[in-house]
Amino acid sequence: MKASAFSYARATSVANALELLAAHGDRAKVLSGGQSLMPAMNLRLISPELIVDIGEIAELRGIAVTGEVMRIGALARHVDLLESSLIAAHAPLLAQAIKHVAHPAIRNRGTLGGSLAHADPAAELPACMVALDAIMVVRDQAGERKVSAADFFTGIYETVLSPRELLVAVEFPVAKSKSAFFL
Repeated sequence: MKASAFSYARATSVANALELLAAHGDRAKVLSGGQSLMPAMNLRLISPELIVDIGEIAELRGIAVTGEVMRIGALARHVDLLESSLIAAHAPLLAQAIKHVAHPAIRNRGTLGGSLAHADPAAELPACMVALDAIMVVRDQAGERKVSAADFFTGIYETVLSPRELLVAVEFPVAKSKSAFFL
């Protein structure tokens, strides 16, 4: 099957993406890596009128540790997590789990934010965020709010994100001890 017809807009900044989302509401969907969105569209599980591509917004990238907090931008790709020395040193659970996300083609394109925003229960990353006591950093035109991972996921493929909000980053405490990921 193929996706229904849709319009496309490439956001130039977070502010621009939020303007587009505010203007189109639940008729728009955000495209980051596309590894979750595109299959859902092709199966016609969702049929947005507008795709807002955030893939080139530099401020949504990056992995950093400040004090006792790790912050990962929503556009960090799975492969970025896999190759990051900061993730290996400060988030061993995530370092172990990311190896089991799909296959190399998905890891090269898929993003942390996309995986979390789609809340696929079969994915490793939502469960890791809950285990890490992560905080989801969410923004709309009115400002930013922070939501615990435990409260962010509300059901299968469901989160607290409104159609006018964008997941911009994830923050969690750096690991104080080793942790493990088991299949």
